[in-house]
Amino acid sequence: MSNAAVSASNFIWRWRFPLAALCLVLSLFATSQLTSLAVSNSLEIWYPEDDPELLNYRQFQQTYGNDEIVVAAVSHNEGFASEAGLELVGSLTDDLLDIDGVATVTSLVTVPRSLAAARGRLLSDDGKTTVLVLQMMSGEQFEIRRHQILLDVEQAIESHEMVARLAGYGVVFDALNVESTTGTTTLLLYAHGLMIVLLAIFFRKWGAVAITLLAVGNATLWTMGLYVILGQKLNMITMVLPTLVLVIGIADCVHLLRSVAKQDRSLPQRERVIQGLAAVIGPCLLTSVTTAAGFMALTTSGLPVVRNLGWFGGIGMLAAYVTSMIICTAGLSWRGAEPKTAASKLDAIAAGLFRVSMRAPRRIIAAFVFVSIVAMAGISQLGVDTNSIEYLKKTHKVRRDSDFIEAKLGPYVPVEFTVTARGNIVRGDYLDAIAQWQVDVTQMEDVGWSWSLIDALGVKHDERPSSLGTSSLRRRLERIRQFSPVTTGAMLAGDSELRISFGAPIMSAGSLDSLIERIVAKADLPAGLTLKPAGYSPLYTRIVDELVWSQVRGFSAAIVLIVLLLGVAMRSWRRILLALPANAVPVGLTLGLMGWTGIPLDVASATIATVILGLVVDDTVHILKPSAGRGIVDSLNIAADTAGGTLLMTTLVLALGFLVLGLAEIRSVIWFGTLTSFAMMVAILTDLLLLPALASITAGTKQPPDAFPITT
Repeated sequence: MSNAAVSASNFIWRWRFPLAALCLVLSLFATSQLTSLAVSNSLEIWYPEDDPELLNYRQFQQTYGNDEIVVAAVSHNEGFASEAGLELVGSLTDDLLDIDGVATVTSLVTVPRSLAAARGRLLSDDGKTTVLVLQMMSGEQFEIRRHQILLDVEQAIESHEMVARLAGYGVVFDALNVESTTGTTTLLLYAHGLMIVLLAIFFRKWGAVAITLLAVGNATLWTMGLYVILGQKLNMITMVLPTLVLVIGIADCVHLLRSVAKQDRSLPQRERVIQGLAAVIGPCLLTSVTTAAGFMALTTSGLPVVRNLGWFGGIGMLAAYVTSMIICTAGLSWRGAEPKTAASKLDAIAAGLFRVSMRAPRRIIAAFVFVSIVAMAGISQLGVDTNSIEYLKKTHKVRRDSDFIEAKLGPYVPVEFTVTARGNIVRGDYLDAIAQWQVDVTQMEDVGWSWSLIDALGVKHDERPSSLGTSSLRRRLERIRQFSPVTTGAMLAGDSELRISFGAPIMSAGSLDSLIERIVAKADLPAGLTLKPAGYSPLYTRIVDELVWSQVRGFSAAIVLIVLLLGVAMRSWRRILLALPANAVPVGLTLGLMGWTGIPLDVASATIATVILGLVVDDTVHILKPSAGRGIVDSLNIAADTAGGTLLMTTLVLALGFLVLGLAEIRSVIWFGTLTSFAMMVAILTDLLLLPALASITAGTKQPPDAFPITT
C-alpha cells in the first residue's frame, strides 16, 4: 500500500467522528429538500429548451392550441343514438367543459348533424359506446395540473354512473408519472429489504449491516437532495437513481469491512482499521471513479434526461465512496461492526474458478469466443425504437382502456400536418389537392380518419372544393369564424396555413416515423404549397435517432475515459489490453441477449451499454491491480485468493439488487434491471475465468513483472 493511502487512512481515522457528523448534517438538509421533488414524463423533458423541434412544437401549440387530447369513452346499455342518450351526452359535455383545464369538448352534441362522418367517428357500431374528445389547456401550468385534471374528468364521468375509460398520450404520461413516484418508493423499500437479508447472510453481524446501510443511505440522500435543489424532475429514467446508488454503493462498504476483518486481531483496533482502510482506499477510489465515468459518459447524449442520469449517477457513485470510507470507518471504532472473519464459501468458489481457468486456458477462451459470436448474431438483430404506452404492463388500466377504445371506435391518435401557401390558401385548386390527399391517406391501412378546415366547411369527400367556387368557400369560412372562432382557430392560421389531422393507432416512434413518410409520399400538391409534419409527432419520432447517437457517443466516451483511468492506475499496457476483452464481453453478451429476446434500445436501455461498462470494470480493477515484484499471472492468483470472494459477494449484491428493478411497473425499468443483473454475473465470470486464461496464454514462458510498462 502507498504512503498516500496510509496518510489518507490516518486522516480519516483521526477525524472520523466530526466527518461522520458532517455527513449526517448534509443528509438532514438533503432530506428537507425531498418534499419538493416533482415528477414529469412528458415528451418535452427529453429535449433542450432551445431545441428547434421543441420550439416548433411550442409555436404550433401557440397557433392552434394544445394538441394533447384526452379521448374519454363511455358506455351505456340504452345507447346514445336516442334523444335520451344525446341528453346524457349533453349533460356530460357540460360537466367536462366546467373543469378548469379542459379547453374544448367534441362530442355528439357539439358536432353538427351535417357533419355525419365526423359524428360517426364518435359512436360505436352498436351505438352503446361514445367518445368525447377533450382538448387540454395550454400553458406552463398544464404539466403540473394534468393529474388533477384527469382525476376531475374521471369523477365527472363517474358522477353520471358510467365507467371512465381514458386514452391519449397525456393519459400515458400521467400513468408514467404515477408509476415513477410510487415505483421509486417501492423499489427502495424492496432494495433495502433485500440488502438487509444479503448483508446479514454475508456478514453475520448486524452491526456491519447497519453501518453499511447508513453509509449508502447518506449517499442516496445527498444525490436526490442535490437533484431537487438543481430543479430536476423525477422521470421514468431517473427514478432508478436512488436504487442504483444504494445497490452500487454497498460494494465499497463490503470491501472495506472485509479488509478490516482480515487484519491481525492482536493489533489495536486503530491499527487494524487504518491498515484495512489503506488496503482498499485506492482501489475503491479507482472503481468509484470508473463507475462514475461510465455514468458521466452519458452526459454526451443529446437527451436531457439521459444526461441527468449521467450527471447524478456519477455524483451518486462518488458520494457513496465518500460516505462509505467515512461512516464505515467511524462505525469500525467498535469491533462489533466487523463482519465474521471465517473463510467464506465464496472465497473457495473464486479460487476454484481461477484454477479451472489456469488448467484449461484455451478451452476457456474458445468458450468465450463461441458465446461472443452468438452474441454478435444477436446484436445484428437489435432494434432501436420507443413506444410510450408499452412502458406500461399489458394489464395496466391505461393500456386496457386504449385497446378498448381502438377496438370499439378505431384509431384515436392525431398525426398533425400543416400546409402553407404563399398567398391565401382558401382557393379552389389548393383545397382540391389537399382534399384529394386526405382521401388518399384515409385509404391507408394505418389511418382511420382525417379532419381539416375542408371538412368543417361541409365539403363532402366525393366532391371537389373548387366546384363550390372560391367566393362560396370564403363565405362559409366567414360564417364559421363568426359563430365558432375556436373551430377556425384550431384549423387555420391567418389565411395562409391549414392544419390537417389524421387518426392513427397509438404506436412506436419508429412505426410513426414510417407512417409519416408514407403519408407525405401520398401528397401531390401544386406549386405554392408547402407540407410539413407538425405537432407532437416530429418530436416523438426524432427520439429514435437520438437513442442511437446517445448509445454511440456515451459508449465511446466511456471507453476513452475508462482506458485513461486504467492507464493511470495500472501503469502497464499489457494489463490494460487484458482488461479490454474482459470488460467488452459482458457488454457484448448483454446487447446480444437484447437482440435475441427482442428487447429494443429505447429511452431507458439506450444507457445500458455505457452504464454496464462503468460497472464491470470495477471487478477487473481489483483483480488486475499490480502486486509488487510479481508478474501478471502471479498477481492475478494472489488477487483471486485475497479478493475473489469479496468480488463474488459484491457481484451477488449488485446482481440481486438490480433484479429488484424487475418489480417495477414500468417495463423499461424492468429490462434495465434484469439486463444489468445479467451483465454483472457475466462480468465476474470473465474476470475469474477469461482474464486469467488470457494472461496465461499471453505470458507464455516467464516474463518480467508488468511487461510493457507505461512510462511517464
